[in-house]
Amino acid sequence: MSPPLKSSSRLSRVSSNAEPATFHVMGLMSGTSLDGLDIGVSVFQRSGKQGGWSGILECFVSIPFPESWRNRLKELPAASAEDWFVTSIEWTQWCANQIHETGWISEVDLVVFPGQTVFHRPNEGWTGQLGSGAHLHAALNGVPVVCDLRSLDVAYHGQGAPLVPVVEEHLYAAFEGCLNLGGIANFSCVDEETGNRVAWDIGPCNLLLNHLAARVGHVFDEEGHIAAKGRVLPALFERFLGLAFHAMPLPKSLGREWIEDEVLPLLDLEPDAAVEDLMATAVAYIASVVRLAAEGKHTLVTGGGAYNAALIDALKSNSSAIRGLPLDVVIPQEIQVEGKEAHAFAFLGLLRVLGEPNALPSVTGSRQASSGGALWGTPRFLRR
Repeated sequence: MSPPLKSSSRLSRVSSNAEPATFHVMGLMSGTSLDGLDIGVSVFQRSGKQGGWSGILECFVSIPFPESWRNRLKELPAASAEDWFVTSIEWTQWCANQIHETGWISEVDLVVFPGQTVFHRPNEGWTGQLGSGAHLHAALNGVPVVCDLRSLDVAYHGQGAPLVPVVEEHLYAAFEGCLNLGGIANFSCVDEETGNRVAWDIGPCNLLLNHLAARVGHVFDEEGHIAAKGRVLPALFERFLGLAFHAMPLPKSLGREWIEDEVLPLLDLEPDAAVEDLMATAVAYIASVVRLAAEGKHTLVTGGGAYNAALIDALKSNSSAIRGLPLDVVIPQEIQVEGKEAHAFAFLGLLRVLGEPNALPSVTGSRQASSGGALWGTPRFLRR
């Protein structure tokens, strides 16, 4: 296990004379890029019953997936229903073991376990996250667990994603935009016309870049070194930008399936291209669709892609080869770059326990705001 990161700085604060309510919540996150399991412990404070929120990510660790788990999760979409349930229980037990290893479980009131997204088909009315909240609750000796945060929003005809903008509305309002560069890139901002927060998946990020890195024996393109050696392939670049998803209206979200079915096959149209050139083209494509979405906003950038120097340079570049306005990039402390999503899911789970909305119709397109998630056990703060 990597040594935990610790933070002592808040990204937002509340100013009030009221005595704040304090909640200690553990958030888990494992993204579509299958890098590993993120575990964070967050402390949230609210000033008064309906006052403003502040939050700090106190501890964080990212545990790389063993190759056996990475391969098993990749193969799961083609597995049988029986394999799904067996894998779900064993996956949950593996996650429980990692939680116990941190030694942090005694410090928290609640664990939020969004699960591993394997299927995401909201337009067909369903989404599938691997993991059992019941089994995690039992494995943690009765610590309350919130799981399955997306299904209720999908049942209300929403996209079930992205959910993190609810957190950005409460905790990161100082930024004009929030960009996550994970397996899939997503963006959140306030719509100037309506005043409502909107957010959407923009396109691929690390799922595409890691796929190309694997062709030359790397798990990922460390600091963008592979991309920096290549040149943009104009025809492939235009094919990427011409994908129908990019012209779709909001709300919209993506799953791994779309990248495998729509994006990766375009690489086969360049069979003789060097990986460096494919990587450089992918970076130019990702940067372009992000910049077209962000429109030059003052933007907090988190997720693994924030460490990709070639991608960050492309986001800020004045080069006419990259579409859209250059981005005003803010990259926070390392603990926030890596742990923001675990921190965010901790907050989403807390909102569920408090019975407050954790999915916004302006973001997901659902019929109504909802407080989604299954709760196993009762947190101590509800028993006071």
